[in-house]
Amino acid sequence: MVRLRPQTYRLLAEAEQALGRLDEAAARLPNRAGLVRLAQLRDVHGSGELGGTFAGLRELLLADLPGTVEVPALDEELRGYLRANDEAVAWVKAGGAINLALLSRLGAILDGRADTLGHVGGDDVTEVEWRTGPGWLGGPEPYLLTVPAGAELQTGGMQWSAWVDSECEAPLLARVALGHYQLSTLSPVTHADHLSRLYITLALIREGALRDPLLPVSEWLSRHRDEYREGILGMVHRGDLDGFLEFFATGIAALCRNQLGFIDRAERISAEHLGRLGRRMDGIVRVTRDLAVTPLTTNLQVAERSGISVQQAASLTKQLLRLGVLRSLNGRSYRQVFTVPDVLDLFELSYPTPPDGDDAVFDQ
Repeated sequence: MVRLRPQTYRLLAEAEQALGRLDEAAARLPNRAGLVRLAQLRDVHGSGELGGTFAGLRELLLADLPGTVEVPALDEELRGYLRANDEAVAWVKAGGAINLALLSRLGAILDGRADTLGHVGGDDVTEVEWRTGPGWLGGPEPYLLTVPAGAELQTGGMQWSAWVDSECEAPLLARVALGHYQLSTLSPVTHADHLSRLYITLALIREGALRDPLLPVSEWLSRHRDEYREGILGMVHRGDLDGFLEFFATGIAALCRNQLGFIDRAERISAEHLGRLGRRMDGIVRVTRDLAVTPLTTNLQVAERSGISVQQAASLTKQLLRLGVLRSLNGRSYRQVFTVPDVLDLFELSYPTPPDGDDAVFDQ
């Protein structure tokens, strides 16, 4: 039984309630999948920063677009993050277990040795590609040496895997935070720093707190890396469980508020865009609503998301260009890339979500 201060229980409960509100609010958007993808791209962006691999958010958006001719040079590590995240989320949503065998297969994707999960073994020591060298937390600025490779690491790793599947009576977010902490400080497989952050998302989906990866956890941790480091070290050296859990719960609640603010602003942008339309035919309305969470797009993406031909999509984007909803990014007449300026600005400034006015600044 985990014993915590009353304040810690309160913060954990508030953060869990915020998760529920976010999951419900995301259902209001016609393009929930678009919101999910933006959260994943921001999460990859933050994970790259924590690991010392940097890229602009716009570069990530362009690299993720279908039908573009000139894709920006994107570090292969970030591409690996996207592939691993997609594979892991699909696995867990299909009912797959979160265990060390899964993390090993994700490590192979991150190493570039695999493009898909392939076979994920059971919870057995022989199914795991264990780390063989030293492990450090902190990316390019390491601050903690993790458990040495060998028998002690394997024992600790199997205990973590068993604990993840146990029926612990602690609050949901306390269990997720502890699972993340244990996985980080053990670092049983390669790329455990990224995978321990991905674990947070996977655990929230598995436990039913979220239906999709809606939280860019790594982005928040990157922006609060000093407090994060102190929280980890406080657990290691002083056993400050309450301090770490309060930091974790505060972060989850802040991310939920930020995402709720993003959804609210996206809905208002959508309403303003729809107000520019004259004759509201179903096709252009559907596309316009979809663009509320689409900072960059192409005719091919519009066609795929709306279930229409590329030719029909081109006709609709031409109208939206005239109305100012879209703007051409590359100036091509063939395979154009379009921006949705209002949404792109919101996305690139989305942490924290820009305040609505001067008074809102003082409420943050």
